[in-house]
Amino acid sequence: FDHRISSLALSSIGLIVAEDIPTGERIEFLESLLKKVSNHPEAKIKIMAKIGSLKIDQGQVEEVQELIKTLEELVNNLGEVTPVHGSFYELSAKYYKVKGDYNSFYRDSLRYLGCIDLDDLTSKQKQEHAFHIGLSALLGDKVYNFGELLAHPLLESLKIACPWIVELLLAFNRGDMNKLEQLQPQWSQQPDLARNEVALKQKCALLGLMELTFNRASSSRSIPFSEVAAAVKLPVDEVELLVMKAISLNLVRGSIDECDKVVNLTWVQPRVLDLSQIKEMNKRIMEWAESVEKTVQDVERQIPELLCN
Repeated sequence: FDHRISSLALSSIGLIVAEDIPTGERIEFLESLLKKVSNHPEAKIKIMAKIGSLKIDQGQVEEVQELIKTLEELVNNLGEVTPVHGSFYELSAKYYKVKGDYNSFYRDSLRYLGCIDLDDLTSKQKQEHAFHIGLSALLGDKVYNFGELLAHPLLESLKIACPWIVELLLAFNRGDMNKLEQLQPQWSQQPDLARNEVALKQKCALLGLMELTFNRASSSRSIPFSEVAAAVKLPVDEVELLVMKAISLNLVRGSIDECDKVVNLTWVQPRVLDLSQIKEMNKRIMEWAESVEKTVQDVERQIPELLCN
């Protein structure tokens, strides 16, 4: 029978059959199936990803690391995005979740969501995915762009089940320290967030600095320490360290004038923008266009005088 159908179809049927096999025998069954589809990369990826998932469930986490490296090479060789990419990213995200690697979990979870149809997930699965991805976004020390997650329809599943985490993500996206403090009674009940309170507040302050820089015209980015301190709710004497941290993370670029207590910021890291941020950018573009038009008119008025001279 198995030689009469495609390897990809055989792998799909085999994965369904595996669900009815006793847990202790599933890996052995899938490994024997893997030998039959060894010449078909996509079929191999599907089965190997399932084997990896089962090994994580059985506590064999370290073995999965090498499996992921092998799978990654197979996936990269496919060239284009296929349905089996979802199987790989699902395994990878599961592995990084167990390892507590928030940055990698966040990255691969979003990649996984990009490869699947959300309608294939149950309401409970959507809520669980959204909650854990939201946590990883907050806790990842390299995640400073929340726009892609906030724009994802998956987040709708949390607006009723767990609205405070959506509000918290929105607050971080704006660098809103006041909202962070307002929501503390809710987020402090979550063990991982409570354990990382200091890091969370520093991250929100960094995002607040980015937002402050983004909202100012490029010609007006010399910001007094006192204004930064007020925006991120920090003592003035801690502003310099905050800016140095932001520059070291490549969130902003610029310089610090310690004598005049001013930061001169020339660039802010690009981010996926929400609607309010897009409106602000549109406003600044209009102001820039008006400024350019005024300059053109001034030059045109002076041209006759310049030609005469």
